[in-house]
Amino acid sequence: MIYLYLKLMRVPQWIKNVILFAGLIFSKKIFELPSLTKVCLAFFCFSLVASCQYVFNDFLDQKEDAKHPEKKHRPLASGELDSGIALAITGIILPVALIGAYKLSPVFFYLTIFYLLFNMLYSKVLKHIVILDVMSISIGFVLRAIAGAVVIGVEFSHWLLLCTFMLALFWGFSKRRGEINILKTDAGKHRKILEEYSIEFLDLMMAVVATLTLVSYVMYAVSPETAKSLGTPHMVYTVPIVVYAIFRSLYIIYIKNMGHNPTKAILTDVSVLVSGFIWLLLILFLMFGNISGQPPVLQ
Repeated sequence: MIYLYLKLMRVPQWIKNVILFAGLIFSKKIFELPSLTKVCLAFFCFSLVASCQYVFNDFLDQKEDAKHPEKKHRPLASGELDSGIALAITGIILPVALIGAYKLSPVFFYLTIFYLLFNMLYSKVLKHIVILDVMSISIGFVLRAIAGAVVIGVEFSHWLLLCTFMLALFWGFSKRRGEINILKTDAGKHRKILEEYSIEFLDLMMAVVATLTLVSYVMYAVSPETAKSLGTPHMVYTVPIVVYAIFRSLYIIYIKNMGHNPTKAILTDVSVLVSGFIWLLLILFLMFGNISGQPPVLQ
């Protein structure tokens, strides 16, 4: 039962909450133990709340998930785990996570509550409205980024928030495309909103959003405000890595046909993981290694 409940919580999806650490990194507090500890605890509390929301969603979507070739294996959809037991365990975990969030920061607590309520609104209303269904998911990522910043009392770049929003939109539309591609004519039976989309329309949306993601990141990288806050004018050197990551994502979606499960696609693609690791190392080097702030001299 414990294994089934952990599966229901979708722990691999916690990778989405890694964005809570963005504020810690870009505020140059990543090596400050109190701030690092606080964000780690915030990550754990927020992830538990998000997992509780997954349980509620799976409870509401049991019938629809049972018609999906992959989601039918989820504990509630398959009938392996009793719904009453799942909700009872969630009723214990959720209050504990929320109390922990409040102890960390009242503002973080309110953002977490808002995230939970917003996702309930999504489950009931927004996921049935074309385009707004994907935009709602993207707003959830922006809330994560803001929550990670407020818990340690730092500001977050507007350009970086915009980039986060656009990147989440990109993967959201790719998920819709992947679902239609897999389910074909049965797509509407699994998720009614899929009848409002087409492959061609989603291809157009993804092209637009991928472009806006790159533009917003470039604007962040070359912004004088970024150079001042990070202490380096060289963030532009990280742009090629981001470009590669976007292009690799398009490859994953169109060639490997894994757009329907973005989390699995990212976690199982070595190139994306390595590029993300190199991007992080380069940012840390630029922020902490370039003391003078002067451009390198080319020989």
